[in-house]
Amino acid sequence: MKKTRFASSAAALVLGVAVLGSCVSSKKYKELEASKNALEQEKATAQRSLEQANADLRDRDAKLAQYQQQIAQKERILNELRESVNEALAGFKEQGLTVAVREGKVYVTMPEKLLFASGSTKVNPNGQSALGKLANAIKSQRDTEIVIEGHTDDVAVASANVTFKDNWDLSVLRATEITRLLINNGVPPQMVVPAGRGQYTPVAMTRTPEARQSNRRTEIILAPNFDKILKLIQTN
Repeated sequence: MKKTRFASSAAALVLGVAVLGSCVSSKKYKELEASKNALEQEKATAQRSLEQANADLRDRDAKLAQYQQQIAQKERILNELRESVNEALAGFKEQGLTVAVREGKVYVTMPEKLLFASGSTKVNPNGQSALGKLANAIKSQRDTEIVIEGHTDDVAVASANVTFKDNWDLSVLRATEITRLLINNGVPPQMVVPAGRGQYTPVAMTRTPEARQSNRRTEIILAPNFDKILKLIQTN
Protein backbone atom coordinates (compact mmCIF):
# COMPACT_ATOMS: atom_id res chain seq x y z
CA MET A 1 0.00 0.00 0.00
CA LYS A 2 2.85 2.37 0.86
CA LYS A 3 4.59 1.46 -2.39
CA THR A 4 1.47 2.33 -4.36
CA ARG A 5 1.14 5.76 -2.67
CA PHE A 6 4.81 6.44 -3.30
CA ALA A 7 4.49 5.53 -6.96
CA SER A 8 1.46 7.78 -7.32
CA SER A 9 3.25 10.67 -5.67
CA ALA A 10 6.26 10.19 -7.87
CA ALA A 11 4.11 10.12 -10.97
CA ALA A 12 2.33 13.28 -9.88
CA LEU A 13 5.66 14.97 -9.26
CA VAL A 14 6.96 14.03 -12.70
CA LEU A 15 3.74 15.24 -14.31
CA GLY A 16 3.95 18.53 -12.40
CA VAL A 17 7.53 19.08 -13.46
CA ALA A 18 6.57 18.33 -17.05
CA VAL A 19 3.64 20.74 -16.96
CA LEU A 20 5.78 23.42 -15.30
CA GLY A 21 8.50 22.90 -17.90
CA SER A 22 5.92 23.18 -20.64
CA CYS A 23 4.66 26.49 -19.21
CA VAL A 24 8.20 27.86 -18.99
CA SER A 25 8.98 26.78 -22.57
CA SER A 26 5.76 28.35 -23.86
CA LYS A 27 6.49 31.66 -22.10
CA LYS A 28 10.04 31.70 -23.41
CA TYR A 29 8.80 30.94 -26.91
CA LYS A 30 6.31 33.79 -26.78
CA GLU A 31 9.02 36.15 -25.55
CA LEU A 32 11.32 35.10 -28.38
CA GLU A 33 8.48 35.41 -30.89
CA ALA A 34 7.68 38.93 -29.66
CA SER A 35 11.35 39.87 -29.83
CA LYS A 36 11.57 38.51 -33.37
CA ASN A 37 8.49 40.46 -34.46
CA ALA A 38 9.88 43.64 -32.92
CA LEU A 39 13.18 43.16 -34.73
CA GLU A 40 11.38 42.55 -38.02
CA GLN A 41 9.36 45.74 -37.53
CA GLU A 42 12.54 47.67 -36.78
CA LYS A 43 14.15 46.20 -39.87
CA ALA A 44 11.14 47.13 -42.01
CA THR A 45 11.15 50.67 -40.60
CA ALA A 46 14.88 50.98 -41.23
CA GLN A 47 14.40 49.66 -44.77
CA ARG A 48 11.69 52.23 -45.47
CA SER A 49 13.89 54.98 -44.05
CA LEU A 50 16.77 53.84 -46.25
CA GLU A 51 14.57 53.73 -49.34
CA GLN A 52 13.26 57.23 -48.58
CA ALA A 53 16.79 58.52 -48.03
CA ASN A 54 17.89 57.01 -51.35
CA ALA A 55 14.88 58.56 -53.08
CA ASP A 56 15.68 61.95 -51.54
CA LEU A 57 19.28 61.59 -52.65
CA ARG A 58 18.25 60.74 -56.21
CA ASP A 59 15.88 63.71 -56.23
CA ARG A 60 18.61 66.01 -54.95
CA ASP A 61 21.06 64.71 -57.55
CA ALA A 62 18.50 65.26 -60.30
CA LYS A 63 17.83 68.82 -59.13
CA LEU A 64 21.56 69.49 -58.89
CA ALA A 65 22.10 68.19 -62.41
CA GLN A 66 19.23 70.36 -63.66
CA TYR A 67 20.65 73.38 -61.85
CA GLN A 68 24.11 72.78 -63.31
CA GLN A 69 22.60 72.42 -66.76
CA GLN A 70 20.76 75.73 -66.36
CA ILE A 71 23.96 77.44 -65.22
CA ALA A 72 25.80 76.06 -68.25
CA GLN A 73 23.00 77.24 -70.55
CA LYS A 74 23.03 80.72 -69.00
CA GLU A 75 26.79 80.95 -69.39
CA ARG A 76 26.48 79.87 -73.02
CA ILE A 77 23.80 82.51 -73.69
CA LEU A 78 25.92 85.24 -72.07
CA ASN A 79 29.08 84.18 -73.88
CA GLU A 80 27.31 84.10 -77.24
CA LEU A 81 25.85 87.56 -76.61
CA ARG A 82 29.21 88.92 -75.49
CA GLU A 83 30.98 87.48 -78.53
CA SER A 84 28.34 88.91 -80.87
CA VAL A 85 28.76 92.38 -79.35
CA ASN A 86 32.55 92.04 -79.29
CA GLU A 87 32.60 91.21 -82.97
CA ALA A 88 30.29 94.09 -83.86
CA LEU A 89 32.30 96.67 -81.89
CA ALA A 90 35.82 95.36 -82.46
CA GLY A 91 36.77 98.49 -84.40
CA PHE A 92 36.12 100.73 -81.39
CA LYS A 93 38.21 98.91 -78.77
CA GLU A 94 41.19 101.22 -79.29
CA GLN A 95 38.96 104.16 -78.34
CA GLY A 96 38.37 102.75 -74.88
CA LEU A 97 35.23 100.67 -75.46
CA THR A 98 35.01 97.51 -73.36
CA VAL A 99 32.66 94.52 -73.27
CA ALA A 100 32.46 92.39 -70.13
CA VAL A 101 30.19 89.89 -68.37
CA ARG A 102 29.28 90.74 -64.78
CA GLU A 103 26.55 89.37 -62.52
CA GLY A 104 24.70 87.60 -65.32
CA LYS A 105 24.70 90.61 -67.66
CA VAL A 106 26.79 91.92 -70.54
CA TYR A 107 28.19 95.41 -69.94
CA VAL A 108 29.18 97.56 -72.91
CA THR A 109 31.10 100.55 -71.55
CA MET A 110 31.67 103.51 -73.86
CA PRO A 111 33.83 106.43 -72.72
CA GLU A 112 32.55 109.97 -73.17
CA LYS A 113 35.07 110.76 -75.91
CA LEU A 114 33.64 107.99 -78.10
CA LEU A 115 30.12 109.41 -77.97
CA PHE A 116 30.00 113.04 -76.90
CA ALA A 117 31.90 116.28 -76.92
CA SER A 118 32.47 117.65 -73.43
CA GLY A 119 29.21 118.94 -71.97
CA SER A 120 27.19 117.87 -75.03
CA THR A 121 24.14 115.62 -75.20
CA LYS A 122 24.39 115.02 -78.96
CA VAL A 123 26.13 111.85 -80.09
CA ASN A 124 28.97 112.52 -82.53
CA PRO A 125 29.28 110.70 -85.90
CA ASN A 126 31.80 108.19 -84.54
CA GLY A 127 29.48 107.35 -81.66
CA GLN A 128 26.54 107.03 -84.03
CA SER A 129 28.51 104.48 -86.03
CA ALA A 130 29.29 102.46 -82.91
CA LEU A 131 25.68 102.55 -81.73
CA GLY A 132 24.45 101.51 -85.17
CA LYS A 133 26.69 98.45 -85.14
CA LEU A 134 25.60 97.61 -81.60
CA ALA A 135 21.93 97.93 -82.59
CA ASN A 136 22.43 95.49 -85.46
CA ALA A 137 23.99 92.98 -83.06
CA ILE A 138 21.29 93.13 -80.38
CA LYS A 139 18.02 94.09 -82.06
CA SER A 140 17.08 90.43 -82.58
CA GLN A 141 17.59 89.64 -78.87
CA ARG A 142 13.90 90.17 -78.08
CA ASP A 143 14.13 88.55 -74.64
CA THR A 144 16.90 90.88 -73.47
CA GLU A 145 16.40 94.11 -71.54
CA ILE A 146 18.75 96.93 -72.52
CA VAL A 147 19.49 99.51 -69.84
CA ILE A 148 21.29 102.68 -70.94
CA GLU A 149 23.07 104.26 -67.97
CA GLY A 150 24.61 107.70 -68.28
CA HIS A 151 27.46 108.55 -65.87
CA THR A 152 29.30 111.81 -65.25
CA ASP A 153 32.22 113.01 -63.18
CA ASP A 154 31.85 115.13 -60.04
CA VAL A 155 32.52 118.48 -61.69
CA ALA A 156 29.48 120.71 -61.33
CA VAL A 157 27.67 121.93 -64.43
CA ALA A 158 28.34 125.56 -65.26
CA SER A 159 25.62 127.84 -63.94
CA ALA A 160 25.31 129.50 -67.35
CA ASN A 161 24.23 126.25 -68.98
CA VAL A 162 20.58 126.42 -70.03
CA THR A 163 20.35 122.94 -71.59
CA PHE A 164 20.61 121.01 -68.34
CA LYS A 165 20.69 121.98 -64.69
CA ASP A 166 23.14 119.49 -63.20
CA ASN A 167 24.89 116.16 -63.70
CA TRP A 168 21.62 114.31 -63.18
CA ASP A 169 20.16 116.11 -66.18
CA LEU A 170 23.29 115.58 -68.25
CA SER A 171 23.41 111.83 -67.59
CA VAL A 172 19.69 111.36 -68.27
CA LEU A 173 19.72 113.41 -71.48
CA ARG A 174 22.69 111.45 -72.80
CA ALA A 175 21.05 108.12 -71.97
CA THR A 176 17.84 109.26 -73.68
CA GLU A 177 19.75 110.38 -76.79
CA ILE A 178 21.46 106.98 -77.05
CA THR A 179 18.11 105.25 -76.55
CA ARG A 180 16.62 107.14 -79.51
CA LEU A 181 19.56 106.25 -81.73
CA LEU A 182 19.27 102.55 -80.89
CA ILE A 183 15.53 102.62 -81.60
CA ASN A 184 16.14 104.45 -84.89
CA ASN A 185 18.51 101.62 -85.81
CA GLY A 186 15.90 98.93 -85.29
CA VAL A 187 15.99 98.06 -81.59
CA PRO A 188 12.39 97.62 -80.33
CA PRO A 189 11.54 100.48 -77.93
CA GLN A 190 10.06 98.13 -75.34
CA MET A 191 13.50 96.58 -74.88
CA VAL A 192 15.26 99.80 -73.87
CA VAL A 193 15.32 101.62 -70.53
CA PRO A 194 17.28 104.92 -70.30
CA ALA A 195 18.63 105.92 -66.89
CA GLY A 196 20.87 108.64 -65.50
CA ARG A 197 23.22 107.92 -62.60
CA GLY A 198 24.87 111.32 -62.46
CA GLN A 199 28.20 111.34 -60.61
CA TYR A 200 27.14 108.83 -57.97
CA THR A 201 28.41 105.53 -59.42
CA PRO A 202 32.07 106.22 -60.19
CA VAL A 203 34.53 103.58 -61.30
CA ALA A 204 37.45 105.67 -60.01
CA MET A 205 37.27 107.34 -56.61
CA THR A 206 40.10 109.86 -56.90
CA ARG A 207 39.68 113.34 -58.33
CA THR A 208 42.51 113.28 -60.82
CA PRO A 209 41.84 114.19 -64.47
CA GLU A 210 42.35 110.52 -65.42
CA ALA A 211 39.85 109.31 -62.81
CA ARG A 212 37.25 111.85 -63.86
CA GLN A 213 37.73 110.86 -67.49
CA SER A 214 37.07 107.21 -66.54
CA ASN A 215 33.89 108.19 -64.72
CA ARG A 216 32.46 110.06 -67.73
CA ARG A 217 31.00 107.10 -69.53
CA THR A 218 27.88 105.36 -70.78
CA GLU A 219 27.14 101.77 -69.78
CA ILE A 220 24.82 99.79 -72.00
CA ILE A 221 23.72 96.81 -69.93
CA LEU A 222 22.28 93.78 -71.70
CA ALA A 223 20.22 91.64 -69.33
CA PRO A 224 18.84 88.43 -70.90
CA ASN A 225 15.56 87.09 -69.52
CA PHE A 226 16.92 83.62 -68.83
CA ASP A 227 13.58 82.13 -67.76
CA LYS A 228 11.96 82.98 -71.09
CA ILE A 229 14.99 82.01 -73.15
CA LEU A 230 15.43 78.64 -71.42
CA LYS A 231 11.72 77.93 -71.77
CA LEU A 232 11.97 78.58 -75.50
CA ILE A 233 15.00 76.29 -75.73
CA GLN A 234 13.14 73.48 -73.94
CA THR A 235 10.06 73.74 -76.18
CA ASN A 236 12.04 73.73 -79.44
